[in-house]
Amino acid sequence: MPECTNCGNQVEESDNFCSNCGEPQNATAQNQLDQKIATRANQQAGSSQSTSQRSQRDEIIERASYAVGFIFVVSAISVLPSLGGVFTLLGGILLFPPVRQLSARVFGSPLKVEFNAAVAVVLMLLGTAIHYLV
Repeated sequence: MPECTNCGNQVEESDNFCSNCGEPQNATAQNQLDQKIATRANQQAGSSQSTSQRSQRDEIIERASYAVGFIFVVSAISVLPSLGGVFTLLGGILLFPPVRQLSARVFGSPLKVEFNAAVAVVLMLLGTAIHYLV
């Protein structure tokens, strides 16, 4: 009975791979493994390029969300004794990315950025209208 070329474990003549360490035991098995590795490497290379482009866009959106949310929160604090400040504050807090991620717990997936921004703007406008009309 032959031994594995890698770990020395006993293998059958018909085995393509060692049952102990997974080492290929013949040229056919080695070719299969090389093809599988090449296929996976190509898949990973393709997905990492699209991920880096997507993450760059997401990073810009995240930074803009923090900036606009911060402006909303600061303006809300300045008028907080008014009821309009509460709505403005809620709109600002809603823009922060961690709050968007927390919405995934309630709805099953995070709210779309556009929807989140629209709700925040509506709350800001509502808060502004209440502040100046009341």
